[in-house]
Amino acid sequence: MKKISTLLMAAMAAVSMQATDYVLNLNAPSYPEVINYTANGNAQVWSDTYNEEEYILEFTPFMFGHILSGSSWGGSYWDGFTVVKCSDNAKQANWITNQWGIMAGGGLNAAGQVDANEPYLFAYCPDFMGPGLCTMYYDDENTYYVKGMYVNISAYSYYACKEGAAPARAFNQEGDSYLLTASGKDANGNTKSCSIELAGYHNGQFTALTDWTWFDMSSLGNVEDLTFVVTTTDMGDWGANTPLYFAIDKLTVSDQAPVPTAVDDVTAAKTIASVKYANLAGQMSDTAFDGVNVKVTTYTDGTTATQKLVK
Repeated sequence: MKKISTLLMAAMAAVSMQATDYVLNLNAPSYPEVINYTANGNAQVWSDTYNEEEYILEFTPFMFGHILSGSSWGGSYWDGFTVVKCSDNAKQANWITNQWGIMAGGGLNAAGQVDANEPYLFAYCPDFMGPGLCTMYYDDENTYYVKGMYVNISAYSYYACKEGAAPARAFNQEGDSYLLTASGKDANGNTKSCSIELAGYHNGQFTALTDWTWFDMSSLGNVEDLTFVVTTTDMGDWGANTPLYFAIDKLTVSDQAPVPTAVDDVTAAKTIASVKYANLAGQMSDTAFDGVNVKVTTYTDGTTATQKLVK
């Protein structure tokens, strides 16, 4: 009897230690309680996208910033995050009117398939308005272990990088890069970052994330917020020439970090294929730049690890 009780207590302890994952579900908003859409150009867009009085979008436990710059300039401007439904990923004659498309052609449904009727979280992070426009907090003020999310390049950004869209030039110079960086702050105020390239020109070839692609963010660990910044090598006198849009879906976090096991020793023994450095302008190099760098280590098995450092 004592042995059975001991086993039962051990089983209950194991259950209590089991981590819970939280996955961003854009069909289950907390604030506003209902996402209303209105036709805008080639898309159905959250009806308050240009309403500067609405400064958050909440999908418990996630809370995304909206028009954190403070002004919609009379209903003609937005930044941060909004919710969009759009299947149009074609090149547009008027990109401002039809800025909403992504190359994947729709959001992800419950089965993980692209669906034109599914919403996605669409972000605009212009550098001329300063940092911190595209930010996510947790509505319970806790810290969560970040697993990752799916990302996709906007159609506007894709065609600007591939073909050029004034003032943006086509990516045709070796090392051209359009980079999304996510940074998170832990409970002690320490910040970690990780990056994924949305488009680039390397070894004489242009590539871009035209499909929903998993962005592994586990290197951030437990954080209390996330800040997203998009950088480009195509810079002008007034900042980035590349339109700084991107889309995310199925952001996944856990209330517990995974317990280290012997399997982690395998990671330490992996073979490094290459090491690159990215500066805050999104430029890539084999050697570190002066100032802040994101060190990107690629292993022979195709996985990557990132580390923020200052030279």
